[in-house]
Amino acid sequence: MYSFILQFLIMASLAAIIYLIARTVPRIDENVVLGQAKKSFLENFFSKLPLEKIDLMIDNLLEKMLRKFKIVVMKTDSALTRKLSDLKPMVPSEKDSRPNIFSSEGGSLSTDSLAKRDSGGENSNSGREETKQE
Repeated sequence: MYSFILQFLIMASLAAIIYLIARTVPRIDENVVLGQAKKSFLENFFSKLPLEKIDLMIDNLLEKMLRKFKIVVMKTDSALTRKLSDLKPMVPSEKDSRPNIFSSEGGSLSTDSLAKRDSGGENSNSGREETKQE
């Protein structure tokens, strides 16, 4: 019971302090506070700058630079891809067994490779069944 009374008194006094502060705040005049300090040369200079226009110019410049950089990166990527394809010798009689993920077929595996994988799957599956039975 004593703790309740103490908490109530503390909250009531806090409410009274906030009430008194809220009544005195409107008495302070903003013009008096702002008018006392004179602006320095730098503050006066920076207040006259068109910061919004400067910000828009910087945004436009940055956008143009990033677009040009993107083009340079894409050209570099294309050149590197050509160099890599030139480095890889292709024998016309030998077919590459790896799936081509960039083909128009959607990167699907050929039916020959699927048949080879399915036939090899029976041996590996039977080994799993033996381990489960033991």
